[in-house]
Amino acid sequence: MGDEETKGAPEISEPRWRDRIGTVAAAAGRLFETRKAIFQEELAEKGGLLGGALLAIFVALLFATIAGLLLAALVAALLTRLLGGPVLGILATLVLYLGVAAAAGWVGWRKLSRLRPLEFPATGRELARDLEAVAEAAGMGEDEPRGERSSGPGPGDHPRAEETPEEMEARLREGAG
Repeated sequence: MGDEETKGAPEISEPRWRDRIGTVAAAAGRLFETRKAIFQEELAEKGGLLGGALLAIFVALLFATIAGLLLAALVAALLTRLLGGPVLGILATLVLYLGVAAAAGWVGWRKLSRLRPLEFPATGRELARDLEAVAEAAGMGEDEPRGERSSGPGPGDHPRAEETPEEMEARLREGAG
């Protein structure tokens, strides 16, 4: 009977570890998909800011070009005025177009100043939380000195084999919080 107990233990524990590894891999896959979705959302927001900034800069360049054309017309009008033409109308139009170009340039600059191309704060926070949860679950928490860390889990430390990945993630997050 003693041989039957020792023979039965490896057969029972081997599938349990395989199941656990599969459960952890599935939870890691879902966690990766969540982080990927957060990253894509932040990237889309940055794309919207960049598009708005480029549109405003385009408008600024368009009106600056028109202002340049009007400046040429103003010079022509000044020369015409010296000879008897309408300068004030062309000058007022030039001021209007320069004002629009300045306003569009200012809006574009403000939009570009809000764009931080290498910062993804929500993704970074979530990854930091994940690392804390994994470190805590692995027994590498800050409240336990490195030298006193146990070499392995003790009895009762193993998660239940029937635990769902969502329950495992919740348990890991509680341990990190």
